[in-house]
Amino acid sequence: MLPTVRVVGPEGHPVALCQVKEDELHQLFVAGTARGGTVAMALTLDAEQEIRRRGFQRAWLACAIGNERAARFYEKAGWHRTGVVINHAITPTGQLPLEVWCYEKVLTR
Repeated sequence: MLPTVRVVGPEGHPVALCQVKEDELHQLFVAGTARGGTVAMALTLDAEQEIRRRGFQRAWLACAIGNERAARFYEKAGWHRTGVVINHAITPTGQLPLEVWCYEKVLTR
């Protein structure tokens, strides 16, 4: 999945990354030193554009239940919580079912 990862920061010292998987904003991570700026929003917008480029009109993401900081960010970015779903995390020993908040966003041009 490496071709679908976007990284921000100097080579060898990334401060943020984002990964798209089909119609899902699959991973978004921003180091504490880069939070509060424009990095997360830039990566999120880039992911939305990539999902739209793939032909999807709606994107979704999973957010850990209780991660209020991330929830506030996603809502500020125009995402809407649609409920709780089971997300199957891949681990070295198999899949781990996790309840997560599901967020969706209609992608406009």
